Amino acid sequence: MDESDAAAIDAVLRGNVDRYADLVDKYQQQAIRLAFSLLGNEADAHDVSQEAFVSAYRSLGQFRGGAKFSTWLYRIVVNKCKDAYKRHARRPFVVAQVGEAVPESDDEGSLFVDVADPTTDPSDHLATRELSQQITAAIGTLPMKQRTAFMLHHVQGCSLEEAAVVMNCRVGTVKSHVFRATEHLRVQLTPRLEKEGR
Repeated sequence: MDESDAAAIDAVLRGNVDRYADLVDKYQQQAIRLAFSLLGNEADAHDVSQEAFVSAYRSLGQFRGGAKFSTWLYRIVVNKCKDAYKRHARRPFVVAQVGEAVPESDDEGSLFVDVADPTTDPSDHLATRELSQQITAAIGTLPMKQRTAFMLHHVQGCSLEEAAVVMNCRVGTVKSHVFRATEHLRVQLTPRLEKEGR
């Protein structure tokens, strides 16, 4: 576990609750981005992230230092997203690029995966945006477990082992979900890419 995380957790458990803000500041954007990628709604993502931090705070005494705090927190976020998804019973969209803040939505919570290429000519911007929207739609059709594994591994940057901890399953199961998600996206997107000559 990261030394600064360990120090903050130890301080909180000893009664210095203000140190919890260090963990919130460090992981808030990542938690929101993960929630956003699973729910596709900015307001819901903020709510779920806040709920996850409150739950993590209340359960901090149960946290085992052998794992990363981020991995433990992501598991709470994913569980909160599952609850929210069941409550709303809607198909989520996905967003995000590692290391970037959560973008604003274009319309009512419909967000897209950023595939912008900095070397692309500005005249290709519209085509790139359309591709981003198509990728988003394809990811949105993935079953929740595949989408979660795909987003944790390819967007949040979790290792397969970390994703397995977050999803509370075996590494082989995560590999299977990621493989199936990738294969699904390949089948969905290849015809369009071939049509455009990409």
